Amino acid sequence: MLDLTKDTFEGEILKSGLPALVDFWAPWCGPCRIVSPVLEKLSSEYANKLKFAKLNVDDNQEIATQHDVRGIPCMIIFSRGKEVDRIIGAYPEAQLRSKIDLILTKA
Repeated sequence: MLDLTKDTFEGEILKSGLPALVDFWAPWCGPCRIVSPVLEKLSSEYANKLKFAKLNVDDNQEIATQHDVRGIPCMIIFSRGKEVDRIIGAYPEAQLRSKIDLILTKA
């Protein structure tokens, strides 16, 4: 899973040839720590279909504000530089996988 900063966000996500899921998180967020290992697992399963990345909102408040992230964990899926969906909260793995599959069929 890729660690993003304000300097890498545009190139890695908005200009990516693959759809990308960005996990907006913070180290102090309990639900974020719960969902992180699930996203790590899914990132290897979806390796050629979906890019996985995470962005620490404490260190990158400007990007979180630009994308209207008001609560975390918040996972935004981008395709061709545009937001196509967002997942808010710590979903169980099966639900997260189903939601990602559904989004990818639309992306």
